[in-house]
Amino acid sequence: MNILIAGATPMGGVLAKYMVEEGHDVHVVDANSDAIAEMVSHLDVRALVGEIQDPAILTEVQIQNTDLILAVSDMDTTNIVTALALHPLAPRARTAVWVRDTQFTENTQLWSGAQLDQVMLLTPERNALHLLIDLLEIPLSFEVASFMGGKINIAGFCLHEDSPLIGKKLSELVQSQENRTLVAAVERGSETIVPTGDFIFAAQDRLFIPLLEGRKLSSSFEFMGLEQSHLQMKNSRYLLGGGGRMSYLLARRLEEKGISPIIIEQDRQQGKHMLERLSSSQVLQGDVTNLNLLSELITPATTYIALTGNQEINFLSSVLARRLGAGRAITIFDNEGYMSISQVMGVDAAIHPKFTTIGQVMGLLRRYPVNEAQLLLGGKLDALLVPLQPGAPIVGKQLRHAGVPKGVVIAAHYRDGQLFLPDGNSTFNVGDQLLFVSNRQAKLNREIRKLLFVES
Repeated sequence: MNILIAGATPMGGVLAKYMVEEGHDVHVVDANSDAIAEMVSHLDVRALVGEIQDPAILTEVQIQNTDLILAVSDMDTTNIVTALALHPLAPRARTAVWVRDTQFTENTQLWSGAQLDQVMLLTPERNALHLLIDLLEIPLSFEVASFMGGKINIAGFCLHEDSPLIGKKLSELVQSQENRTLVAAVERGSETIVPTGDFIFAAQDRLFIPLLEGRKLSSSFEFMGLEQSHLQMKNSRYLLGGGGRMSYLLARRLEEKGISPIIIEQDRQQGKHMLERLSSSQVLQGDVTNLNLLSELITPATTYIALTGNQEINFLSSVLARRLGAGRAITIFDNEGYMSISQVMGVDAAIHPKFTTIGQVMGLLRRYPVNEAQLLLGGKLDALLVPLQPGAPIVGKQLRHAGVPKGVVIAAHYRDGQLFLPDGNSTFNVGDQLLFVSNRQAKLNREIRKLLFVES
């Protein structure tokens, strides 16, 4: 695909990295020559210094042949204007726009106009908040990808040393249909596996499990041997490090659920401002890296969430919280490097706000309709919710005879308002929606397409 990124920002860089990895032709345009130089120093993109509306720039990037436009400058208004200006010039292109201010994200009239009604909004802060809520609602999970408004969740869990699964083959497990748990993928060390019947579970495996609305969550915890840990964290106390905007939004959501978190904020005025805007939360003035303060507040039932504006402090305070006995620590980073080391240092879950948008954009790159898309494990796994259309080769076939390739699993099946965990006897109809989980490889994307379309 031909992709145009308007804005050599950190967001633009994150998106460009994944577009290039998938083999797409990427143009990046920005008036900041230093930002352009930084991007071309480590990414194989065609970068141009200038304004996106400049006719010479538009000619250079061949705007009429562009398939995808990503407007990701640091200014919301600039991104919206870019989408409006390029819409008539790139008739076949799909567009995604980065917006942060609620006056834009919540303005439904703005996005219902003829030129913007098909635009995808990239809202990393809002995505990160939703992910935080999902992580809190699914105890012990280290990652969650949500689909269909939370009706389907793919959640990651770590197997403990005493799990009843250790040493057993997947094919040997006997489960009732009512309480069945499906293992969609496993991370083991640096390896990512979509397991087959011969797969043998080991301690510290990180399992990705589809959780469907209407099915008992407790059955999956029992399957993994996590039922006691689940009970211990069910009535968790929430301690929020930092009193910024994200902390306020999370505290407000928790209060709506009848939960009163404790917030630590170093700045007295900011803490007072938080206290005035919240109803039942407790706000303490202090440093989130102060051992004495943390030790007074933390118990095994504590979930600590690091939300300061400093990712180094987020990382350090999360590690300290776990060392002091917190049952769980969740943190937010902007640096991908911290994502990989957080697990080693005992941090249970790490959120990269900008990364939450990448899966959305990846869905636009597939050469078949995708209703929703997410990436898991730092981009190692694709999760795509796909509608079945007339003529799809998979329609009418039993799953066992559908030709689903190794490295791909259908993790959930939606039909007429009902959700199912597929098994070998499942058959699929036009109008059904299937959730595919796979290793993120171009070859597997092509194989999934063959299940959905007759190749000409």
